[in-house]
Amino acid sequence: MMFSVAEYLITTFVGEKSFPLASDFWNKLLELPSSSRWPSDLVHQACEIFAQNNGYSRHLAKLLIHLSGYLQELLQASDDDQASIYKKAVNTMYIASVFLKHLIENGKSDRLEEVRLSLDKSKTVPHGFVMGIDSLK
Repeated sequence: MMFSVAEYLITTFVGEKSFPLASDFWNKLLELPSSSRWPSDLVHQACEIFAQNNGYSRHLAKLLIHLSGYLQELLQASDDDQASIYKKAVNTMYIASVFLKHLIENGKSDRLEEVRLSLDKSKTVPHGFVMGIDSLK
């Protein structure tokens, strides 16, 4: 079976393999054209696989870290750079919203532990990343 680049990247994203924050995989995934939308049955299937594997991959937390980084970059970017960064931020938000919606609506318990928004303790966050509201004071 032949996969398109978009199908390969999304299938890899929802899989068990964990990609570090600095991996080029994230750039490729988050630069997908907005025309790379899947039919709802495939989206549901991808969400189910993601829900099973996010505990290992921690990709949701990494996705949200990338979103935060893009939003911080947008605030500091020149007009020439804003379009590219904005596209990545929108793509990141779209992907995050699809999977968050599924995880919240289909969670197996009343606690959101299944969302797994934490990173593995051995992982480092990007330089300049704000870790919490307390660090903004």
